[in-house]
Amino acid sequence: MNSPDKLKYPNILLISIDSLRADHLSLYGYEKETSPYLTELSFDGVVYENAFSAANWTGASIASILTGLYPACHGYTNKHYYLDNGQDSLAAILQGNGYFTICFSNNMYLGEQTGLHVGFDEFRYRGQLQQTGTKPPARSRNGLIECLKKLPSASTKNITRNISDVLYHSRALMRDDGACETETAFQKWIYHYDRVKPFFAYIHYQEPHSIYFPPYPFRRRFFSGSWFEEAAYLQFDHMRYFAGKINYTETQVRHYLELYDAEITYLDWRLGRLFATLKKQHLFENTAIIVTADHGEMFGENEYFWHAFCLYEPLIRVPLLIRFPEWFERDCRSLNIVQSNDIVPTLLDGLNLEWKHHSQKQGQSFLHGSRRQAALTETFNPEFMIDRWLQRNEKLNKKDFAHYLRDLTAYRKQDGKLIYASDGKHEFYDIKYDPSESHNIYSKKDIRIKNYENELKDWIGSFTPHTVSEDTQPGFDKATWEKMKALGYA
Repeated sequence: MNSPDKLKYPNILLISIDSLRADHLSLYGYEKETSPYLTELSFDGVVYENAFSAANWTGASIASILTGLYPACHGYTNKHYYLDNGQDSLAAILQGNGYFTICFSNNMYLGEQTGLHVGFDEFRYRGQLQQTGTKPPARSRNGLIECLKKLPSASTKNITRNISDVLYHSRALMRDDGACETETAFQKWIYHYDRVKPFFAYIHYQEPHSIYFPPYPFRRRFFSGSWFEEAAYLQFDHMRYFAGKINYTETQVRHYLELYDAEITYLDWRLGRLFATLKKQHLFENTAIIVTADHGEMFGENEYFWHAFCLYEPLIRVPLLIRFPEWFERDCRSLNIVQSNDIVPTLLDGLNLEWKHHSQKQGQSFLHGSRRQAALTETFNPEFMIDRWLQRNEKLNKKDFAHYLRDLTAYRKQDGKLIYASDGKHEFYDIKYDPSESHNIYSKKDIRIKNYENELKDWIGSFTPHTVSEDTQPGFDKATWEKMKALGYA
């Protein structure tokens, strides 16, 4: 094992945020002020305008973030919810080179049951965070009083409504999706960190994943509806929408977006507190901070909602912000195409550590100005997830989802994007002139599109797909399946 040089080996804080669209951050020009703390961090770092995820859902995307590999190569896919033993994750590599490694996870796809815990000296999954002594806000008498103080003054003309409002909002203030627990757990850990080794800390936040239920002060800052409308707009009905049984009105979509923006703003505030903790402990300057997302979210674009079955820009374009002046310029924006699975080779490049997959066309370091020509995003046949849906709802039929049962691969360059489909229903968009992907201009006769197809085939043919080892997949326990149901995955 190497002995880390503290000047050569900085601390590393890698943060991934679930379902976060780049275009809903004020950091990326969004009209609402949703990310003041991330914007402040960016003044000391570099923002990547064209960053793309390697997958359109959490498990496969996080596996790519932690391995630098594409889903076909690391094997954690819609069909195999596990990262098989023997994969060289960032945590394992850093652990082997003298880092103390710790993970704070708020999503069941990142846990011991999926094999992504390998390489971490400590792994804390939401619920286990309670072992640190963390308490969700407002679960005490004083906490409830503070909640009530933030509500509008009651009107004697509508006693029933005001009582309902107080009860609803006081209940709402008691919970989030783990950000508060994570902050407290991280603080307790960092206060006792012995500084003998540099640390690699990985945090995956669940906000702003649906169900959208941000704390009251943030919710009311954005939400334009009444309190009873708010209660009705907490969750998409994914199954019935994709089965073609229901649709959403413009008002519903607007309210969903408002709650989504409120969740983003709440998490940004939590991130500001996290960064303040590092500064208070005099660890900020020697810590490389990377902030990204596992994927984005669809809100009706191309008639898709949630994060499944497609590879359009709102779903695969993600934020990427890196702050470490020793390696990167300050207050800089890059238009280069990068991917979330470029993080591993980039960090290892900065640390002068070897990465055995460097020769393959997987993640690429962008530390020294090297540029990738295109981004590749994969998703595989979601039949397993749909079968789980159908077990919950006997009124739906598998034929309602038949057109979603296919593999998709997006090949995204600066000016165009090919979406290659296993059922032959390919798509091509001229991103330069059609950034909203409104006009599919795919044609087999188009030379430009043919070149995209050939480049994609050459790229995929350059690496060997992972062979799944069935005996390494323990499967989720009953409690985890229940959590997946609540999030719409099963």
